[in-house]
Amino acid sequence: QLRTRCRMFPGLVSCTTIDWFQPWPEDALTAVAGRFMDGVPLPNPEAKASICRIFSALHLSVTEASSRMLAELKRHNYVTPTHYLELTQGYSSLLEEK
Repeated sequence: QLRTRCRMFPGLVSCTTIDWFQPWPEDALTAVAGRFMDGVPLPNPEAKASICRIFSALHLSVTEASSRMLAELKRHNYVTPTHYLELTQGYSSLLEEK
């Protein structure tokens, strides 16, 4: 049945992007950042909590800006969980280097 549909509507295969990513809630973003920052030596626990909140605020603001960009310019900018994980890992590795 899918094969028949794909033959009838070739755009389903060649020109379609399926957005499987759902937005993460702020508390989930903060928890994930906290988990990634566990091994990073920081001066106090408040610094870790602040950094985690900043990470989640950054990710959410980029997601909102991407939505505005789509509405105003009709251009897609995908913000995925992988981007968020790369942000936290990159910051952790940068702190470890310094």
